[in-house]
Amino acid sequence: MYLVFLARVYSGLKHSVANHGVINHKPEPISVIIAAKNEAHNLPALLSSIAQLEIPEADYEIIIVSDHSTDDTTQVIANWIGQFGIRFIDFQDQIPGLTGKKAALQKGIEQAQYDILAFTDADCQIPPNWLLEISRSMTPEVDYMLGYSTIYHTVGEGDLKLVNFERSIYYTLAAAGLAWRKPITASACNMIYRKSLFEHAGGFSGIGHILSGDDDLLLIKMMPYTKKAIYNPSPDMQISCYEDNDLSRIYHKNIRRASKFRFHPPYLKRLSAAIFLYFILFYTALMLLLFTKMNYLLLAAIVLKSAAELFISQNSLALAGKTHLGILYFPQILIFPLQFIFYAVRGSLGKYRWKQD
Repeated sequence: MYLVFLARVYSGLKHSVANHGVINHKPEPISVIIAAKNEAHNLPALLSSIAQLEIPEADYEIIIVSDHSTDDTTQVIANWIGQFGIRFIDFQDQIPGLTGKKAALQKGIEQAQYDILAFTDADCQIPPNWLLEISRSMTPEVDYMLGYSTIYHTVGEGDLKLVNFERSIYYTLAAAGLAWRKPITASACNMIYRKSLFEHAGGFSGIGHILSGDDDLLLIKMMPYTKKAIYNPSPDMQISCYEDNDLSRIYHKNIRRASKFRFHPPYLKRLSAAIFLYFILFYTALMLLLFTKMNYLLLAAIVLKSAAELFISQNSLALAGKTHLGILYFPQILIFPLQFIFYAVRGSLGKYRWKQD
């Protein structure tokens, strides 16, 4: 049964990837929206990457929304307003029914002039051809696109990190979910959707009270109204995100992500429960192999499932040009299930700290 699931994931991955054929549509203008809360230390790098963007054929704008910032965010952006399409909104109000980042995003969406909305985070850097790739990929029938991102801790370091292999797993599942029209996950730091789709789906209504979920919960809400959703892992779409290596922040971020389980639709709850049970069985099988008489049938089953997982992960990484991360499969095969089980249990208890609280 697990191999059947993997086969469906592989098929979904292949079917969701953006077509890199000849452009035969008129490029549409783009509104980029970035919410920033106390990100003065990250904004210079983001703004520098914006300045290096290749100009698309159609118009574009960059809307940066200060989300109740109390640091020097306003002063950092002040000299950039009006340059490179940058607009600035100093958002200090409240929007009834919306909490956290969603209120700032709502303000940016309301102010956006164009239908195609592109989102990234203030601690990220944008590749030069990002707007060109969005313009090329967002054909009239495409309503939603998920891009790829890589985590770094410092500028100039390599990407050979367990967290990046883990992210590749989630991107693979996300791509499959787009093909199935049953969203599994998403990433707010690199996603594109139409303003008309957002409004047709009712925006953040129904999920506005949840601190997180401006990516996956919103996608779940929009999917019934989406004509076509695609995944684009090409290098021109790859965002670089810079996060500190603070273990407490990572801990609370993972709890926050896992705590959304109770808001997921039934199909996703069933999938999560099945994966949780599968990982329990996996560790049980490993213990049996290590501490009981050799069971060659059980060993063969583990080798077969590992080979299938490695095949899919390498194919997924190849799409992003990151096959070198495949070597991390071997430590991750032991670490990731344990991490999933821990945060599934811990996330069900809630009580996490937001990154800037």
